[in-house]
Amino acid sequence: MPRGLVEGVVLCRVGEARLAVPCGEVDAIAPLDGPAWDVGLAFGSAAGAVEGKALQCFGQLLRVDSVDVLTTPELTVLPVPSLLTGVADGALTGFVELLGALWPLVSAGHLLEHLRRRAEA
Repeated sequence: MPRGLVEGVVLCRVGEARLAVPCGEVDAIAPLDGPAWDVGLAFGSAAGAVEGKALQCFGQLLRVDSVDVLTTPELTVLPVPSLLTGVADGALTGFVELLGALWPLVSAGHLLEHLRRRAEA
């Protein structure tokens, strides 16, 4: 696949925030059951909510409030402005324009690493 394209995304809401994860990085979507990394921490929200959904990525669960899957072939990924490069330990990989809004596109692996580092701090 050419750089700057993705074959579908999982659209997530975390409070009022939104993010997109490439479908290829999500192993499963499930009800929240058991320990999970709370994505709200990346947005400055307090951890501890027990409701929501879980994305299983790389054998770990990421808690979000809601999930929608959009399988759009060759969806254009807009680049990260240089000012935002390195945000959240490099988890932000671009933006996709969907449903009349920009959705931050994140690498699930980098997001997990960012949440681990925050937990250790």
